[in-house]
Amino acid sequence: MKVKFQQDSSVADDEIQVEIKAQKEDQTVKNLINYLNKFGKKTRNLLPIKSRDKIVTIKYSDLIKVEVRSTNLTYYTTSEVIETTGRLYQVLESLDSNFIQVSRHSIINLNYLESIEGGFAGNMIAILSGNLKADISRRYLPQLEKELGL
Repeated sequence: MKVKFQQDSSVADDEIQVEIKAQKEDQTVKNLINYLNKFGKKTRNLLPIKSRDKIVTIKYSDLIKVEVRSTNLTYYTTSEVIETTGRLYQVLESLDSNFIQVSRHSIINLNYLESIEGGFAGNMIAILSGNLKADISRRYLPQLEKELGL
């Protein structure tokens, strides 16, 4: 990745324009855009979740994984399982860099990843703390390996 600064007097004093150039919009580009959108915003370590009768907050450090089936989201924490509705991509946008999407239907917290094992049809399985598992699809495996430094 190359980073360069270009002075432009036509840009307002309180404004910064960022342009990202790449051959295609891959996961790295999406992660960079997500990071830049969060830059300078107040960060909280709590994820508010609206369930049927109340709003629950989960500390990022307690969240192990999030799964979606249709529009039903399931949050797996160190102490409980919370079900609600929503979209997985919206949850991922609100989480910090310890979380990574490993399939179309699952996000995991890398801090709870214990191992990765071979699964069926070329997929891998993430073994997480608390006897939890998550399928890792081939599409998301390269990004996971990159995050792990492999």
